[in-house]
Amino acid sequence: MKLFSSSPDSIRYGAIIEIGSGSVLATIVKSDRSKTTPEIIWSKREYATRRAESDTAVNAKSVITALMNAVLLLESEGKALLKQTNPGAKIAHLQVSMTAPWSYTITKVIGYSKETPFEITEALLSSLITAAQKKIAEELKENELANDLGLAIMTRATTDIQANDYKIVDPKGKTATTLTLTQVSAVAQTYLTDAIADIKLKVFKHTELERYSFMLMFHCIIRELYNQLSEYCLVDITYEATEIGVVRGGILRYCTHTPIGISTLARTLVTVLNIPLEEAYAFLKEPYHTRAMETLSEAKLAEVTVVFDEYQNNLAKLFNETGDKLSIPKILFMHGDHLTEEFFSKQLEAAAKKATNSTHAVHGVSSELLTKNYTPEEKKALLTVSSDTAMVVAAQFFHKQHHCNDFIQV
Repeated sequence: MKLFSSSPDSIRYGAIIEIGSGSVLATIVKSDRSKTTPEIIWSKREYATRRAESDTAVNAKSVITALMNAVLLLESEGKALLKQTNPGAKIAHLQVSMTAPWSYTITKVIGYSKETPFEITEALLSSLITAAQKKIAEELKENELANDLGLAIMTRATTDIQANDYKIVDPKGKTATTLTLTQVSAVAQTYLTDAIADIKLKVFKHTELERYSFMLMFHCIIRELYNQLSEYCLVDITYEATEIGVVRGGILRYCTHTPIGISTLARTLVTVLNIPLEEAYAFLKEPYHTRAMETLSEAKLAEVTVVFDEYQNNLAKLFNETGDKLSIPKILFMHGDHLTEEFFSKQLEAAAKKATNSTHAVHGVSSELLTKNYTPEEKKALLTVSSDTAMVVAAQFFHKQHHCNDFIQV
């Protein structure tokens, strides 16, 4: 087991691909370890074809098409700009991440205890990791049988080791009476992992490939930015899904999602209001949303209210799936499209209250991610390329080579 003991390269160039539920982001990034933030050389988001009706198989094919188009743009536009700005630069790393519903993040906690103190050895740690991975494999098999999907593990991560209920960084050789280890696996649908392997072979032959779920990266970035907090809920809202991750004691304990997102709501509004799809997307953004709601007839307002209530009810069900007997944490960190951040913050607040009958604090971090680590000059340079906050998460994760977890590529 290796806990990031190797020395990281001082300057690295990487190609970053983030496969969202309805789009694909491609980015070229320069990481200089002497600087706080990475430099974004080039970035583009390629959108899957937007349809008035949702079909998982059709959406999957559309996302694959968007992935291929994004890679072609990176190969042509991106590499040309990299050569122009950094003539000697070579892309040596390929970092790929996926959001729900294409990826799943499964967490298992394994414990060992004795009445008398025992020494924590490499063999003991390995046996706990093996036991955790066995449980994850069993759950993965159950998911495949239930959903008739081909699923593959992309990444395994040992995210936490505690001895006698205290977090410990270098456990080997220490003594304890109780030892717990948290193992996380990022799982994805095989047609996407196969597509990535093909892209790696044909386009990025000489790069090092790393694959993660977006929720795993999101957890690492928030844990770094808000290290004084130990219990909260992560919420990632994409075009076709809303995913949550429950963090307790600073550990990502449980993840789940519902296949309802920005596009799902927009398609429903198309039917209810008889408006074009693009106008339905605008309906979820401020200040258009407030103005549009004020102009609706009483009958249409009632219908739209039902649509939003149903979404809140689905979120409330999600918030009751915490992986334990406890209610959803009081603090929620929400990531999504920064243009719809205000609208969805209100939806989350209402849904959380429905789930627990208490008030929760929702922090929309989409915009904050652009300012938390960046100086005014760095932010200005960043925004000349893109304001895509999923890009910021992925680039910062790459920049850190991330010391949040013990990642094992499989």
